[in-house]
Amino acid sequence: MAINNQVEAKMKLSAVKEYLGGNGSLNKIAEKYGVCRSTLQKWLLNYELFGEVGLQHRLQNHHYPESLKRQALESYLSGQLSIEAVCKKYQLRSRSQLESWIVMYNGQKGLRSPGGGQKGIRMTRTSYEKRYEKRKAAVEYCIGHGKDYKATAAHFGCTYQQIYGWVRTYHAGGLEKLCGTHKKSQKELTAVIEENRRLKEQESALELELAVRRRLQQCRFQRLGGADFSGTRNLSEYQVVEQLHQEQGWPVGQLCKAVGVSRAAYYKWKNRTESQKQSNDEQLASLIFEIYQSQHGIPGYRQMKLILERRHGIKCNLKRVYRLMRILGLRSVCRRKKHRHKKKTPADYIAENTLNREFIACQPNEKWLTDVTEFQYGDGRKAYLSAILDLYGRNIVSFSVSRKNDTALVLDTFERAFLQCYDDRPLVHSDRGTQYTSHAFRKRLEQEKICQSMSRPGKCLDNAPMEGFWGILKTEMYYLRHFEEYSELYEAIAAYINFYNNERYQKKLGCMTPAEFLRSRGK
Repeated sequence: MAINNQVEAKMKLSAVKEYLGGNGSLNKIAEKYGVCRSTLQKWLLNYELFGEVGLQHRLQNHHYPESLKRQALESYLSGQLSIEAVCKKYQLRSRSQLESWIVMYNGQKGLRSPGGGQKGIRMTRTSYEKRYEKRKAAVEYCIGHGKDYKATAAHFGCTYQQIYGWVRTYHAGGLEKLCGTHKKSQKELTAVIEENRRLKEQESALELELAVRRRLQQCRFQRLGGADFSGTRNLSEYQVVEQLHQEQGWPVGQLCKAVGVSRAAYYKWKNRTESQKQSNDEQLASLIFEIYQSQHGIPGYRQMKLILERRHGIKCNLKRVYRLMRILGLRSVCRRKKHRHKKKTPADYIAENTLNREFIACQPNEKWLTDVTEFQYGDGRKAYLSAILDLYGRNIVSFSVSRKNDTALVLDTFERAFLQCYDDRPLVHSDRGTQYTSHAFRKRLEQEKICQSMSRPGKCLDNAPMEGFWGILKTEMYYLRHFEEYSELYEAIAAYINFYNNERYQKKLGCMTPAEFLRSRGK
């Protein structure tokens, strides 16, 4: 047994000297010797106080006089020193020793001398109710006498620190906090604390997810028509992680999980260096853009390759020119490629006309109408607008713009609406477009437990309010202007929808705007 103790003491001394010599951190040295960080810290404290003797195994407990116990307690309870500082000042073997004295003191148990005798004040253990009444009376007496802690302690046979602690507890939490807790109430309190912690974590995770979704949508829109020559996949995701980490301080791991990329891939992108190929592509793309502008958008990628070779002496692959022009969004204005549309396939799902032209709603988000309309800009290029109209306030709940008329456009519109109205389950009415009859759209509505309604074939009046909004939008905004760029069209649509919701008066709403109508109804 003695040999094992000597080996253990040597191992402790070796670990302590290794740390003090700067040969590693606490975590590394603790892992090396197979102990936890707190154990190594305890060895360091004992070595600092008692030298090598403090690292040896104790065969019997160390006894402290009552006077030292009281001095240590007064130093800690007065708030002058921390537990670690008190242990160092009075050369205590461990902080657990001081913690046990504190528990005894707060439990109204006397501090005994090593020989078993007792000096000073010993408070008798009473019932919970009597203890509470005594604390209450002492606090009231102390506050009524101008917080004279010394006189109150002498009057009730307590210590100065006890009276001070009770008064402080009373000011912090009232009488309920002052009375303390039973074992049963302590368990209930622990359960409440754990539940609050879990709810805060859920709230934080939800906030992070919503912020990631919004920022990802913004980032993807800003990149529309932009040039990225790095060839990096998931570029928007990486940019969102970097932005939110710098702005909000959220952990990179959680952000990467939210956007669906690995942490290693993000750091690989972050620490990247620009390749020579990327630099050459940027220079060539700049020259291509200048040629395209100087010739009024006439050259296609084949003609552009010939111009680069003949006029600028640059030999490059035809596919490279095509790729760079596609990244820049450059297309010839002449002989544009015509898309051949496939034969329409049978719809995946057809819903009944549940709405049945009942265009009156009793509350917000009870009935939603949705549809997709087409816009042209530039030299005949097309953009598509998907929107959701609430029949109660005749306001636009959400909208989305894209260059493609597909299911993703409609799903994006509804995702934005769900973020605003996640507690509501409206009736969704639309026509029989392929986006609304698709399996993906139907599955998404089933996940949200939302009922779907569809217009009858060839009956556009079944969705009359939505068609009316398209007419108002195009008459008051689109037909009055000519749009050259996609971004210009998008900004005009967003600005008009904001005007429609907040500034345009409607006779059906009592000559109020949709926003004013909702506020007047307390919605």
